[in-house]
Amino acid sequence: MGKAARNPEKWIPGAYVKIGYFESDSELRYQDEIHGSLISQADRVVDLIFTKYLKADISYQGVTRVETYPFPKDAIREAVFNAIAHKFYGALIPIQISVYADKIYIANDCIFPEDWTIDDLMGKHRSRPYNPLIANTFFRAGFIEAWGRGIEKIKDSCKKAGNPMPEYTIKREDIMVMFKSLVSDTNQDTDQANQDGDNSVGTCILKVIQENPTLSQKKIAEVIGEKYSTVKYYMESMKKFGIIKREGSSQKGKWIIL
Repeated sequence: MGKAARNPEKWIPGAYVKIGYFESDSELRYQDEIHGSLISQADRVVDLIFTKYLKADISYQGVTRVETYPFPKDAIREAVFNAIAHKFYGALIPIQISVYADKIYIANDCIFPEDWTIDDLMGKHRSRPYNPLIANTFFRAGFIEAWGRGIEKIKDSCKKAGNPMPEYTIKREDIMVMFKSLVSDTNQDTDQANQDGDNSVGTCILKVIQENPTLSQKKIAEVIGEKYSTVKYYMESMKKFGIIKREGSSQKGKWIIL
């Protein structure tokens, strides 16, 4: 590995990643900077997000401990790798990742092809990386693919996990993606349940519990037509935030809406 690859900041200031945890938009609790080669930054950033900045809900399947994070790791990983591979390094500004309890923002400078629209970016498109050499290196390392499917993979990961779809803000020379957590979506569902008859997962769960509080999570998933893992995560979040609780055993107990 050449010197430029090991220490890109020696030649290009801003070739690193900043991460901060925010209580609110104006209150930063702590932050980190990840330096070094772009390849090493990629894995270190994702590891740091999921070990220091996010808390997992703990559950058990028999004796197996299961950790469920509020954001799908595959989606965050893909977004971080894409930001590093496709960044416009001439801006001399680091990639900025802002972590909140219920959302994550990943922002970086980039330059899109002049003939592209937002619809082109969000839909199926051929790969046109701004940094073809960096993108090819990431592809050969197994970090990204060479078919321009990064955003589709992110959307698929969020859908599979039951999270809201990511929201993109695109300007002339920068892009920001916001991921919402399952917790925030569940709280929003609860607040709106009696206002607009929303058919989101959280609202559907509450309706089923009202009609038959003795159903298991698997049965609730069958009734509303969702994956068991999705329903389980929603209900664990709802218990954590005092929306519902379980009374009695798993076999003969019942759900109570608080």
